Amino acid sequence: MIKKFTAVFLGFFLIAGLYAEPVGKTNKDIKMIANPVLENILNGMKTNDPVKFGRDFDDTMREAFGGEKAAKTIKQIYDQVGNYKTYEYLGFLNTQGMTKILWKAKYDKTGDDV
Repeated sequence: MIKKFTAVFLGFFLIAGLYAEPVGKTNKDIKMIANPVLENILNGMKTNDPVKFGRDFDDTMREAFGGEKAAKTIKQIYDQVGNYKTYEYLGFLNTQGMTKILWKAKYDKTGDDV
């Protein structure tokens, strides 16, 4: 159950739309905006820093995963997959008025792509 939660949670961030409107039309544009956001999330998880983890969240994300929930979420993910080792940008989709960014990551406690 935890592994499923972790995959869904990370997928939510790694595939989630950044903004309510498209943020770019090329991979270069998207990566320039999205990489710092993803790095804050992953480094916040790695250092157990809920503030850094949620630095770029919008109000909806803060409500779902901010504050005290952030520390609990970070612990659940760490317990299941560990710290990230690498991540890879796969591409993006501009759909329904937003940009969805696709990533995959490797973690130190699993050989699976997340």
